[in-house]
Amino acid sequence: MYEIREGRLGKSVEASTVIPKGALILRGWGPTIRHRTRHSLQVDHDTHVIIRSPVELINHSCEPNCGVIIRREVPCLEIHAMRRIERGEELTTDYGTFEYEIEFMTGPCLCGTASCRGRITGYRDLPEELKASYGPYIAPYLREIDAGITRSSQPVAAHAVSR
Repeated sequence: MYEIREGRLGKSVEASTVIPKGALILRGWGPTIRHRTRHSLQVDHDTHVIIRSPVELINHSCEPNCGVIIRREVPCLEIHAMRRIERGEELTTDYGTFEYEIEFMTGPCLCGTASCRGRITGYRDLPEELKASYGPYIAPYLREIDAGITRSSQPVAAHAVSR
């Protein structure tokens, strides 16, 4: 269904076959930590995971073809096709659907899409209409922030992670 390739931004994950919309493509999990690192993924208000699988090689796009599903009750992060993905197409996610803020990627976004935001932004900087368009692919803890619910003992921004 996918393969690791050298892409224009380094290693990337590409579809080796046509992937239908809604398909589960990858799963991953690893050790959890309470602080951000460049390669961790935020999975709760103050919890991040180090995933040593192809999941960690999925690059950001402002027009992603994949969405991330995070469920607190299951220690597993899933990558689903948000639309039909063609063979040879790079798998991408919008980091703003699971990261509250982006700290380690301060340069320009290199996704090259028509709706590129110019830089990789976290959830706190996503436009409301974009948040709404991602539906189930917005992490639950990020929805809680919008609702004013925080389970963390410290401010969310202090614990946000960047890849």
